[in-house]
Amino acid sequence: MKHAASKPLIVISAIIFSIFLFSCSKKEEAKNILPPGGPYPAILISQAQFLYENRDGKKLAKPGPAIMTIMQKTRQGWVDSVIEDPQSNVFHKALILKDGNSKKILTIGAMKAELKLWEFKDNAWHQTLLWNPVFGGKWDRLRDVETGDVTGDGKADIVIATHDQGVVAVAVKQDRGLDVKEIDREQGIFVHEVEIGDIDGDGLNEFFVTPSKPNKAKGGPQPGKIVMYKWTGTDFNKTVVDNLQKTHAKEILAFDIDGRGTSTLFSVVEAETRTEDGNTVRVEPVKIKEYTFKNGKITGDVIATLDDFQCRFLTAGDVDGDGRAELVAAAMKSGSWLLKRHNSTWNLSLIDADSSGYEHATCLADVDGDGVMEIYVASDDQQELRMYKWNGNSFSRNIIAAIPDNRITWNLTAGKF
Repeated sequence: MKHAASKPLIVISAIIFSIFLFSCSKKEEAKNILPPGGPYPAILISQAQFLYENRDGKKLAKPGPAIMTIMQKTRQGWVDSVIEDPQSNVFHKALILKDGNSKKILTIGAMKAELKLWEFKDNAWHQTLLWNPVFGGKWDRLRDVETGDVTGDGKADIVIATHDQGVVAVAVKQDRGLDVKEIDREQGIFVHEVEIGDIDGDGLNEFFVTPSKPNKAKGGPQPGKIVMYKWTGTDFNKTVVDNLQKTHAKEILAFDIDGRGTSTLFSVVEAETRTEDGNTVRVEPVKIKEYTFKNGKITGDVIATLDDFQCRFLTAGDVDGDGRAELVAAAMKSGSWLLKRHNSTWNLSLIDADSSGYEHATCLADVDGDGVMEIYVASDDQQELRMYKWNGNSFSRNIIAAIPDNRITWNLTAGKF
């Protein structure tokens, strides 16, 4: 009798469980659907996620599908949607592409190295593989990407930096698709970032990259360079801007800081370290440098130092409403910092000491449209996506969304989508 009575309970439980699974499935589908209307101000969060499994009584993490969250500011508030790509285990960066009324996002992935275009139409995501190189080394990673005219034809090109064969490539849009050309390659070299800007004011953009020896889990010399490429009409001329023997720069920034129509190049040189008894010891602090190009000579001056091991994001814009652009530096452990220039000197002040992360991804955007940029920060250690807004005296902090503890945020980018 007990068994007979239990059958209806089992059936009911199965029905409830099925409804629960169906509900969860619908929720997952909804996470991939964009809100109607738009375009809306958006922040793209490019991440790696880790999945956990128990093995021999131990909780082990393994890389999951590459994941990107699109945060859109609608009239109802912030709305998030998600793209996952099981063909890569990390999105290193995503860029919104302007193409009429279509909604397109360019992404770079790693392990496999894939350049993809994502388009939202017919209430679903559609992807197009644009480039999938195999470099022949240990890693196949597309590490950074920027768009801009670097060939002087008035059309936006795609400049890509890769690990681990030191490949720098330029993709030119053609009627049949992309024509991707390697313009540099160096075995055993990691190229970390790309920046585009007109440094000499001739109306033609140069672009810059940051190659170095491979990353190290522990300290010690990791020499690197900052390299400039300039289109000559037939090919790219290569110039070494800074040759760093004991450390390297991963983060660079080309920005029209004076509003005069030409860009200034900045770099963040990572702390010089050595190993002692298995420990990493800092010898020199993080240094932020500004470069001048005059009469064929390149000079790099240190404008600030940070008591930290690394600083992977340096952004620029008017964040305090004074009509002039400032620099925002996001260091790994010491917080977010503001650099303001007064005449020929730069003053450094702390925005928030309680914000940190391995990459500490940061971007600036004027989402509310008041003419003053907000600061958007992925505070991975605090598991929060934050927005900082100048209130006239200091920066107020607001939490936009939670960041799961199984994520590493590699980049934040902004635009309308």
